[in-house]
Amino acid sequence: MADSFNKFWEETAPGKYERSVDDLEQLYTTLAKMHEGTGHTFFAITACVTLNIPTLNFESLSQLEAQIEKALRHSWKQMRYDHPTLAAPVVYDPDTKSCKKVYQSPESASEVNDWLEETFKVVDKAQTGQEFANSDPPVGRFATLYLVTPPHDPQQSEITKELVFHSPHDLIDGVGTLMLLDNLIRVASEAFSSIDTLSEVAFGDESKNLSPHLGVAGNIPTTRNAAQEKKLQEIQSANDEARKDFEILKLPFTSASEIGNSTRIAINLSPTDSQAVIARCKTLGVTPTHVFHAGMALALRDLQTKGQEERKARYIGYSLINLRKWCKEPYNSPKHAAAVYHSASVVSLAVDVVIPSVEQSKVASKRSNGFDSALNQVRDFYQSWRPDSDFLSMVPYIATGKLPPYLPETGPVPPPDKSPSVTLSSMGVLDQTIKPQQGSFRVEDPWVIGAEYRSALGLFLSTWKGVLSLGAGYNDAFHTEDEVLRFLESVKEIVLAGLEA
Repeated sequence: MADSFNKFWEETAPGKYERSVDDLEQLYTTLAKMHEGTGHTFFAITACVTLNIPTLNFESLSQLEAQIEKALRHSWKQMRYDHPTLAAPVVYDPDTKSCKKVYQSPESASEVNDWLEETFKVVDKAQTGQEFANSDPPVGRFATLYLVTPPHDPQQSEITKELVFHSPHDLIDGVGTLMLLDNLIRVASEAFSSIDTLSEVAFGDESKNLSPHLGVAGNIPTTRNAAQEKKLQEIQSANDEARKDFEILKLPFTSASEIGNSTRIAINLSPTDSQAVIARCKTLGVTPTHVFHAGMALALRDLQTKGQEERKARYIGYSLINLRKWCKEPYNSPKHAAAVYHSASVVSLAVDVVIPSVEQSKVASKRSNGFDSALNQVRDFYQSWRPDSDFLSMVPYIATGKLPPYLPETGPVPPPDKSPSVTLSSMGVLDQTIKPQQGSFRVEDPWVIGAEYRSALGLFLSTWKGVLSLGAGYNDAFHTEDEVLRFLESVKEIVLAGLEA
């Protein structure tokens, strides 16, 4: 692990709590520092959810809006109490030359209000949550919540509000963010229904809710045993071999002198297509994650330059794993949403494909594009391993094994990857994490991404009320909205055609 001491929070001064960071937190802290010169926060978490609230029983729209805002402000303060790690940034300690998390409990109402002023922001401009998120606002030292109001039709019987959550990735991960939003909406809906009798959130003992790092939550040993070390070396060698003597698929991108905004775009499958995909997956013994990962590899293949002859190539990727179910109680629950409890796979996913020749590509259909072969390879990869004690022992290496040391000074920004790829994060069935109805609040269209400041694409697959959604995070300096949408549509078409058989 990054540090073997101070695994738990220590009170180092009255109301001040500190702990060391683990390798996953260090990964995101170091990457953010390496890219600090861009003016953006590398891999910052951005999420959005839509709330629809009935306008009945309110004398005016402004009265309703004021009550919604008051309820959300109250809920956000409750989140600070329930999940104080949201306000525990990673800082560099020059004395120990290491990074640590620091939480300071507010000592007065004015300190709570100062924090609220910094982290709860009302966006006055009429726009959607995605439009605001795509403006790529700066990431603060703490997690921040934005209340956004889309354009309102006076004829509607509901008012719509959108919540945009923004945070450094060393505070929280994607699944944790979805859990947090569910907690936030639940408390806000309760506050909304009892707005005149709200009790002030009392700070002082919230340190009991501070989340440990994954090493503690997952009982990860600080060292690997000999067998685990041997297994890790074998996997490393296999990963290296997977790249030898193969053309590796890469994503075309536009060169840029400066990094642009991290941007999100998404497509939804129709309810009919979504149900057809889910049903076909059950028949084939695969998951939507498998079929979309296969489709993604083939869509990337189709972007490669065609030659006079067909040629073999390989997609290299990985899977992302939510490790909460492997954590001990209570860290496996939404009580510890504000934590980084996930990892990439240690084994690389390799999908062998054939890039058709120019002539072949003129007549090839989406149905005859090698989907079955790609799907079998992806399925075998996902089914060939499961997180176990050996895997957990390798998580520290996965995070920081090839990471350069943390440097406290702002250095030159690393150049964009000349051979970027496409990754897939499967967020699962979102309405199993976020309830679609909480009191008067009807919830719609939740999503989460990691900010993209590379030349790569980060895809996010999810299901909401039976509808499959495929989103993408990209940087608008390297890719246009049109080309990303075309890529998403290509993945969808390949999946639908491939599952028709």
